[in-house]
Amino acid sequence: MKKIISFLALFAGLTMFTACSDSDATYTATEPLNITQADVLFGAGGGDGSIVVNTSSSLTATTDASWINLNVNGNTVTATCQPNSSIEGRSAKIVLTATDGATANVTATQHGLLIQLDAKSAYLFNSDDNEPAFVPDRSNIDFEKTISDSWIHFEKAEKGYNITVDPNEGSYRNGTIELAFAASNFKQTIRIGQWGESLPFENLTKALYEDSEGNTYAQPVTVVADASQPNTYLVKGLMQEGDLAVTLNTKNQSMVEYYVPAGYKVGTMVEDGKTLTLRCLMSAFNVNTDRRYYPTAVTTLETNEWRMAFEWQVDEMGMPTLNYVRNANLGQTYRTDGILVYQFSTATGAMAAARKGLAYEFLNLKFIIE
Repeated sequence: MKKIISFLALFAGLTMFTACSDSDATYTATEPLNITQADVLFGAGGGDGSIVVNTSSSLTATTDASWINLNVNGNTVTATCQPNSSIEGRSAKIVLTATDGATANVTATQHGLLIQLDAKSAYLFNSDDNEPAFVPDRSNIDFEKTISDSWIHFEKAEKGYNITVDPNEGSYRNGTIELAFAASNFKQTIRIGQWGESLPFENLTKALYEDSEGNTYAQPVTVVADASQPNTYLVKGLMQEGDLAVTLNTKNQSMVEYYVPAGYKVGTMVEDGKTLTLRCLMSAFNVNTDRRYYPTAVTTLETNEWRMAFEWQVDEMGMPTLNYVRNANLGQTYRTDGILVYQFSTATGAMAAARKGLAYEFLNLKFIIE
């Protein structure tokens, strides 16, 4: 009987101890700290946030997250968040405790990494261009930027960035904008080109082109100014029998275009003792029939309704190229794609059955600086 009484007494004692502990925990929970500010929502790049508490007691702050560092100064807790290199967001619990026993929990949240920069590989500006090139950006981070030259400017704008350049009174120049975000190993190079007062025709050293089968070819060339024609340059070395002349198209106001008129006489060649005329024809496809079409060969340098057009552009390295472009005068049914050089028994034999054969074929022709 004594054993039973002792057991019941022990049980009652344990019950009293447990009830007392529960009472203490409940008391603490009913005295929360009064938080007046909690700025702990972070972007993927990290940064500093703060929590302000209305209390006269000393304050401590703890967290089990390794990516947040806490510092207490009076009634303010500074939370320093490290960059998040993951695409996943994350959260952490911050526990605040005052010496009077009051507590509060605050949840800090950080977004995952988002990089959505819609930048081209290269941008080309005119010598006096002051219109910005806009680069859309929906990223939630700030990029580290390295700009190669002081004449290039890359500034934050609403929903993206603006690229601007200073006026250029010299020759063609190029540079780069390097963007990086170390936490994700993100790197992107944007190449910038700008024309000067003189265009770099005479720096072009190579012609690149294709045949109708898609085979690619490269040919060394030399480009010189044509003393007999204003705004005209001669491409030497592309064809053995003569030079290809490209002339500024003053009739096209939409872009700075150089062109070769269909029917341009390149030179002459001798075949079987007979002298034949070489003339350029514009090569085009009828997109409905998938057949090549030759509009005309009877035009002059002053007539450019049918022409092989070239436009200055830049390549992926920011270097200037003179590229073959579509003839805007053609209907949507046709797509120009290059120059064909044919042999004719007479100078204007394109409209008759005098065509002898194809001497040269230059599809998707462009000239580059090597």
